[in-house]
Amino acid sequence: MKFSVYKDLLKRYHAGESTKVERQLVDIWYDSFEEERAVAEVRPGEEEKLRVKERLRKHIDANKQEEPKLKRNKQKRLAPWLRVAAAVIMLILGITWFKPTDFGLPSRKYRTKEPIVMHFSTNSGEYKTVKLSDGSVVTLNANSSLVLKDGYGEKQRFVQLRGEAFFEIRPLADRPFWVQTDELFIQVLGTSFNVKAYDYRPKAEITVSTGRVQVSSENKGQSLLLHRGDGYIYDRANKQFRKKAVPATLAWRGGSISLAQVSFSELALCFRDVYGISLISTDATVLNHRYTLKLKYERSASQTLEIICHMLNKQYRKEANGSLNIF
Repeated sequence: MKFSVYKDLLKRYHAGESTKVERQLVDIWYDSFEEERAVAEVRPGEEEKLRVKERLRKHIDANKQEEPKLKRNKQKRLAPWLRVAAAVIMLILGITWFKPTDFGLPSRKYRTKEPIVMHFSTNSGEYKTVKLSDGSVVTLNANSSLVLKDGYGEKQRFVQLRGEAFFEIRPLADRPFWVQTDELFIQVLGTSFNVKAYDYRPKAEITVSTGRVQVSSENKGQSLLLHRGDGYIYDRANKQFRKKAVPATLAWRGGSISLAQVSFSELALCFRDVYGISLISTDATVLNHRYTLKLKYERSASQTLEIICHMLNKQYRKEANGSLNIF
């Protein structure tokens, strides 16, 4: 395996195009930042580089057939050879990285000319808590991603979100915190709030738990000031905001989504949120039923679908495009 492969691995990771195995390798390296606070620079010799390169190749190849499932919300200790592998990757890229604090970006002194971003993502049935360098905490829901722009925390705090996340933002008066989704800009100074903005959903949702949040739409320039307990829905079709009832709890942070008398279309959206799979049907009974159940992250998609089919006395099949059809 050529050194360029490692460079491509990191490029795919930051572009959100890597496989689960590749994301696991880089995520484990990032997670190791929390384990050791002391500044350390790793400089393996040429023989060690070659040995690590071979081990890394075998590790990736061995896992391509059966990708391991990441444990939810648990810190992982980095195996010694993986620590060196991560260091070799950085040396190959010509970057000297020191261990930052709380997932922060490396010092500007050690950055390349290319803009550097930090990219965090979750898989189906997984949620993850990330502590940012400014002390803010973000919990990502399943099938979501968060990108931190170059220079985060220095003069600005700007992030991009795809999917859903709960933010607990440390107040810094001179550095407002910005969240950008595909159509919305959200500005805060210090508060906690939830944003649901999966790109396949027709509506985006913002819910404020504490403090105040200002939300602006990209296209029509509308702006709203939301206070504690406020919730709004943004309709992508007509570019309008409307107020919504705020749920008592954000249950997904505990690993489940509670549904009460929801339509099949809403069930299908939530199913896709959790499992990343489209749920379809042309059966009138299925389409007209009102659904009350919990989507638990610990269950697989097939286990959850078995429960739904049992409720309806129906069956399901997997279509060629990967969607699951209840009939």
